[in-house]
Amino acid sequence: MIQVTALRDADYRRLWLGAACNQQGMSGEHVVLGLLVLQVTLSTAWVGVIMAVYFLPMFVFGMLSGAVADWMDRRVLLRRIEVAIIIAHLGFAALLHSGVLDLWLIITVTLVLGSLRAMHQPVRISYAYDIVGGQQVVAGLGLLNLGSRSGQLIGALLAGWVMHRFGAPVAVLALTVGHVIAYLMFFQLRSAGVSAAKIHAPIRQNIREFAAELGTNKILLMLLLVTASVEIFGFSFATALPELATTRLSLGADGLGYLHAARAFGGIVAGLAMTFTGHLQRRGLTYLGVIFGFGLSLLLLSLESSLALTVAAVGFVALIATASDVLTQSMMQLSVANELRGRAMGVWALAVGFGPVGHLELGLLSVWLGLSGALFVNGMVLVAIGIVVALTVPRLRQL
Repeated sequence: MIQVTALRDADYRRLWLGAACNQQGMSGEHVVLGLLVLQVTLSTAWVGVIMAVYFLPMFVFGMLSGAVADWMDRRVLLRRIEVAIIIAHLGFAALLHSGVLDLWLIITVTLVLGSLRAMHQPVRISYAYDIVGGQQVVAGLGLLNLGSRSGQLIGALLAGWVMHRFGAPVAVLALTVGHVIAYLMFFQLRSAGVSAAKIHAPIRQNIREFAAELGTNKILLMLLLVTASVEIFGFSFATALPELATTRLSLGADGLGYLHAARAFGGIVAGLAMTFTGHLQRRGLTYLGVIFGFGLSLLLLSLESSLALTVAAVGFVALIATASDVLTQSMMQLSVANELRGRAMGVWALAVGFGPVGHLELGLLSVWLGLSGALFVNGMVLVAIGIVVALTVPRLRQL
């Protein structure tokens, strides 16, 4: 059983726990930043802007982060990025404690944190593959995602609870503790992994080689385009959460924490499902089902409902979103040579980098149609994308 085999590896256990502690910080950041910008601007459109800024570095640095992941020792990179996040959190908490709460500050901090996250994700995912190998990549990444979503669950609840009672500065400091633990875990990583690349070329050469690969590898290019489309119209649902908590449910920081926790819990369920699949066959066909499920789950979330039903809908959306992540990450890495896997995850980060378009789109559409109308439109677009891809990209069904 892959989940047992992977956890027998001490480095995988350290990576798993470190990823969980790192991701509690990311989830908590979404709660804190989303509420701060909503308090300052009273506008969901601005929440969309903040989420766009957060994920913009994925687009800008996606290819670069992948090239760096193939150039440097991934264990060293994980440690250095964690230190940078800790420093950024401490600076942010200090500014908030001093009473500085301007929109420009929130945007600047969001950009810095988003840049560090953009560097971290390709390194973490490609190192997980290094440990478990290609045969068990879906289950290995599913288990890693389980740890990450568990951390997000804790981070969302922690940030919402602490911010509601003690304020934003203390909430940021609380999240920093998790990153300290993550650094300690990454500091203890020993092995480069059984599937680690043996040759590390310079960054410029890495970028040139992968640009050529992307031009000839039609499967990878197709996955980039489909993933970017799903990112724009699906993953942008996070922009809706602050307004869902404060307007539909009439709750504050606690309520937003509940929604982000439901998002994390849905990811945990998906991570468990992916972990126990073992060597999943017909990943592409499964991915098509995920696209349709994503659209239908957004249609469900668009309906006015109680706290319990809204939380359940958010959890279902997140379950589908996590399955989408695991499948695209595994298919992209399997579609390239072993020495290009870090850069393949750079392409995945590039696809995720189209997310800002979706956050802006959902924010603006919610101004025109209301939040429920915006979610409904995006759900229908995803269903349409699933139909188009199923009919026009038969190769995807064969992966």
